[in-house]
Amino acid sequence: MSIKRLWGRPGGPDEDWVRPHVLWLPQDQPQVLACFARLREITSRYPDVITAMADDDLHMTIQSVRPVTAAGVRVDAAMLKSAAAAVQQRLARLEPFSVEIGPARASGSAGIVEVWPENGLAELYRRVREGLTAAGLALPPAEDHFWCHMSCGYGVQDTDTPELAARSDQLASDLGRGIRPGVRTNATVSSIWLVWERQRHHPLPRYTFDRVHQLHLGQA
Repeated sequence: MSIKRLWGRPGGPDEDWVRPHVLWLPQDQPQVLACFARLREITSRYPDVITAMADDDLHMTIQSVRPVTAAGVRVDAAMLKSAAAAVQQRLARLEPFSVEIGPARASGSAGIVEVWPENGLAELYRRVREGLTAAGLALPPAEDHFWCHMSCGYGVQDTDTPELAARSDQLASDLGRGIRPGVRTNATVSSIWLVWERQRHHPLPRYTFDRVHQLHLGQA
């Protein structure tokens, strides 16, 4: 993982590696896990280029949250609870909806899995941001178009040699055609989670999370 993407610094405070996030989690949907298992069969052949993500780590990021508010206060459990209530209020009139997941492609040395259509997810993204902001949390600037995607692996290192570049190209080819048929799967978005997400970079890049508040679409 590029040093520019690291949340903290080696030897620095442990809290720098943990940030609040709003995630959609697919662990209760076996058809999604089956799709990513097929992708894992491919990524596991390229341990020098990409990680092979475990089922427990699969997620789609709806919104990241800055760990410190505009007032300079570090987000704590009480703030997260208040934010959960604010977001839940804004989800009350958004009914669960279906999405398609796939196909997968290589982006640099990472594995990206498209999620579409974007209209339901874009509205979810808008409402989540509205609730988090109302609760006083600081967010990155809004995206003009919410990029709906999941990851099936993170780049291990920069592909800065001819050998690694060739391996990355082969990974891209295998991801593009290796899981046909069954390049896509369906999923239901009926809840999201407010979590503490941890970035791990040693020995391999990985994002893990502790679930804190489950928020349901279509419920007050």
